[in-house]
Amino acid sequence: MKLKHILFALVCPLVTFLGSCGSETKPKPTISLVAGTKYVSASISVMSDSMLTFSIKTVAGSDNMANISASYSLNGGGAKTFFDSSVAGKEVVCIAKNRISAGVDDILDYTFTATDANGEKASTSIKILVIPPTAPLAGVAGQLLYNARNVGFDNAYNLNTSIAFKGTNANFAVSDILDKTASGAEQFAKTWGSGNQSKFVRVTSNDFTNASATTFLYNLWKANGAKATPEISAIAKGDIILVKSGQAIPFNLYLIKIVNIQDLPALGNHNDYIMFDYKMID
Repeated sequence: MKLKHILFALVCPLVTFLGSCGSETKPKPTISLVAGTKYVSASISVMSDSMLTFSIKTVAGSDNMANISASYSLNGGGAKTFFDSSVAGKEVVCIAKNRISAGVDDILDYTFTATDANGEKASTSIKILVIPPTAPLAGVAGQLLYNARNVGFDNAYNLNTSIAFKGTNANFAVSDILDKTASGAEQFAKTWGSGNQSKFVRVTSNDFTNASATTFLYNLWKANGAKATPEISAIAKGDIILVKSGQAIPFNLYLIKIVNIQDLPALGNHNDYIMFDYKMID
């Protein structure tokens, strides 16, 4: 019996030793955004076309750092990498820059990722809300948008450049307004859509009278944007329409006043049009 106790005593430490062996958890690196007057280090609101500068600090959990990258996504879309650099050293600081190209009220999610030499990763994220610049509005008068069935006249319009044109697949990206009369229709639809996911919502005549600066349009969209739709139908003289363009430009809100409509009743006569004035950033 004494021999059995001795053998058991010898085996126990061996079992304990073997049980402690296994894959060790490798410490992860750390990553942070350094605050400073020149750097963005937290979620903020900025105007489109702003240049953002980030100071990215990483510390390896063990060994050395290997890579630092940064990406952003627009309104929950796919991530786009704007910084990707191989690095070396236990502690690394990199400067990354990105110029914002987005519309008012767009949200950009920025993600910063550090990878060390062991393949361990760490990341941190912030949100950027795009707000409008404060600027006066300019008036554009007497613009025409024709029935799409009239092959000789313009049925699309770029609000940013104040240029009308014939809408085709090639220029849909700048077609903020597009007449939606169907190819087989005999009568003018008086319906607008777009080629770039513009949105439309009716507001009041007082809004058109009072709109003098970009901040007014921004607040008007805040109050009415939830009701906006990708098409607006039954357009009538006197309608006031707030439009958010689908173009990725610094300020993409416009206020339109319908000043006249020519809707010819004769079948086959497609010389119909909508005339409008509008306000845009000066």
